[in-house]
Amino acid sequence: MISRTEICIVGAGLSGLSLASRLLAEGRDVTVFEGRDRAGGRVLSERGYDLGPAWIWPHNRRMLALADQLGLGLFPQHAQGRLVFEAADGAIRRDLEFATMGGALRIEGGLARVTDALAKDLGDRLCLGQPVRRVTEDADGVTLTCDTAECRADRVVLALPPRLIGGLGIAVPDAPTWMAGHAKLVAIYPTAFWRDDGLNGDAISHQGPLAEIHDACLAEGGEGALFGFAHPGATAHPQFRQAALAQLERLFGPGAATPRDVIVKDWSADPATATQADRTPPTSHPAYRAIAPTARLIFAGTEASADDGGFLEGALAAAEAAYMRLGQPVA
Repeated sequence: MISRTEICIVGAGLSGLSLASRLLAEGRDVTVFEGRDRAGGRVLSERGYDLGPAWIWPHNRRMLALADQLGLGLFPQHAQGRLVFEAADGAIRRDLEFATMGGALRIEGGLARVTDALAKDLGDRLCLGQPVRRVTEDADGVTLTCDTAECRADRVVLALPPRLIGGLGIAVPDAPTWMAGHAKLVAIYPTAFWRDDGLNGDAISHQGPLAEIHDACLAEGGEGALFGFAHPGATAHPQFRQAALAQLERLFGPGAATPRDVIVKDWSADPATATQADRTPPTSHPAYRAIAPTARLIFAGTEASADDGGFLEGALAAAEAAYMRLGQPVA
């Protein structure tokens, strides 16, 4: 069966959802295809804990405006107290008055409240569990081939990482997908006991398996939580969780050894996020740049944005640029 739409957006992450919401509000004919069985892309929250990106910064004007538009509350990342540092030789310091993410903000209830709200507005225009396998452009339009159907569109917006776009038969410059090679572990405790010890929940470790740790407590208080970014490939080890909890105990004391619950999301094992190449992460933040559009194809993933590329703000900047491009006639 072949369906038709004016604009097809591939990818229901923050960029694709925000663009679709804006176009539908103007009465445009839009369809969104998403390969996962959920919307949000790399934005993922479980029980309010963010397993993907979590932070919004005061200079992120687009994200702040979107949160305000959706009526979502913000709260500051906890930053009071000392950082823990673990050297490669195992030496541990707990006397550093520093907060690595001081000044950052978080969404009350988790960042997925943003993408969930945008997805809800789309209704049946959002097609979940529909991975696009190939995109073919011709002089009259674009054909998108899925597993069980085809869609014909006047124009297509690819709101995906460049490396995933390359898998659709489209030649694009290679660019690493930011944080795609990492995993995130959240350990949940009855209380935030480290705060009572004068620690802010931040830790930097040169031993691992968690390289960087932060306070993940929810806005409403009550239970405590720490989250850590795992070194690429670490979760494949059968003793990963045991080693991570042993590390948290080393850094934060005996109370960290027995969390109430542990949640792990390994993004490197998610084919809708990462390719094999992403399992070797970049050594620093890449200098992303816009991908030049064709007559009918527009690129709108955050890694295709020169403005805050790789971050939440970059996803919205890419959606803005795509919106402006859609306002121009097909050359």
